[in-house]
Order: sequence, then structure tokens, then C-alpha cells
Amino acid sequence: MEIEGHVDPEKDRGELRKILFQRKVKAQKLKDTVGRGKAEISVDKVVVTPEEYPKYLKKAYKAEKFSKPRNFLGIAKDIPVPEMEKLMHDNIEVTKDDLRLLALERAENVSDYLQKEGKVEASRLFLVEPATLAPEKNEKVKDSRVNFRIK
Repeated sequence: MEIEGHVDPEKDRGELRKILFQRKVKAQKLKDTVGRGKAEISVDKVVVTPEEYPKYLKKAYKAEKFSKPRNFLGIAKDIPVPEMEKLMHDNIEVTKDDLRLLALERAENVSDYLQKEGKVEASRLFLVEPATLAPEKNEKVKDSRVNFRIK
């Protein structure tokens, strides 16, 4: 069985942008915790509490390389949390490679599930690179999906 992952370029781009934003904030907390001698963990497993969020958002914002609002002396000025969030979101670029990796990850997750459940032998599952990121349009199903082909 061939497994082919697909994405909805518009919807998935927006969701990936949110995930990349969250990772940037979490990475700042990870830098602090690793610096204090704590064991390294995946950035996705880092938890930023609501109380910590403004602190790590500000650090993530400062680390970004895009043009920031400046005061009359030319120094980057402090701005409210919603403005920092908006500027960061607007400057996160989601590439075709990011979308391609998401499509592949979807296919891998389905393959892993089928193997774990014992539904299909691993030797009978093949991940297939999609010809296009977005699948053929079908009104009955979402574009963010996995297609199967039995050969």
C-alpha cells in the first residue's frame, strides 16, 4: 500500500506559522533552563506558563532579525505583547519545504499507526512523495489528508 501525504497550502501555512511562533518563544525558555544546568529536552516539550509568556515573548522578539519599530533616537522601542506577536507572526515565512515535510510527516504518522495496530505489515507500506503538495480537489474531503493506493 502506498501512502501519500498532502497539505492545504493556505490553512496549513497558517497553522505552521503558529507552531513556528510557539517554538520561538519556547526556545527562549529552553535556553534559560539549559543554561541553569537542567537536562536538554525537545523544544516542543517546553511549557511556558501564562506568567512567563511576556518575558520569553520579549526575548524571542528581540532575537528576530526583522525591522522593528524605533523611537526618535533610533533605538528599538518596547511595544505591547499583541504588537510583538503580530510582528513576529507576520514575519514568519513558511516555505514549500516546510509544507512538504508536513505532508511527509502525515504519511509517516499514518504508516506508524497502521503498523502499531497490526493492521498492515511494515514491509507492505510505502511512503510516496506527492507530485503536488495539494491533492486533487474533492468536495467531500479536506485537502489536508493522506491518500492510499493499493498496488
